[in-house]
Amino acid sequence: MPGPESATSVAIFNSHAEFIDGLREALEREGLTSVTALLAEIQDGTLDLVAFLEAHDPRVIVYDLPRPYERHWNFLRLLKQTHGLRKRAWILTTTDKKALDAAVGSSGVIEVIFGEPYGVREVVGAVRHALSDGRPLKAEE
Repeated sequence: MPGPESATSVAIFNSHAEFIDGLREALEREGLTSVTALLAEIQDGTLDLVAFLEAHDPRVIVYDLPRPYERHWNFLRLLKQTHGLRKRAWILTTTDKKALDAAVGSSGVIEVIFGEPYGVREVVGAVRHALSDGRPLKAEE
């Protein structure tokens, strides 16, 4: 089906291959295309994240923030300032939103943040919303 979603819709970056696979499959059932990578590939330099995102040009990025939060938060802030990544919709997931907030301060500057328990359904809904009007939902605490 041609249209704005025929290009790569979503990039998924997470530490858990099972979550990546589940989210990718759920997005495919919704007719959305995705590209994926493990965070370890980014962290060890196996994957050039900026080049990967420029090559695939996703409209939405689902990015997991693991511990240690300070290090990963600083890396994400640098990424979001990179030309070409500033205007993308970012949906962030983490296993402990309260600990993340305590480590880095209020995360209200982030478009969407899910703390566990979150599931594939919630993330798919946030992706759909971001693709529908370009403005991600604000997650509730």
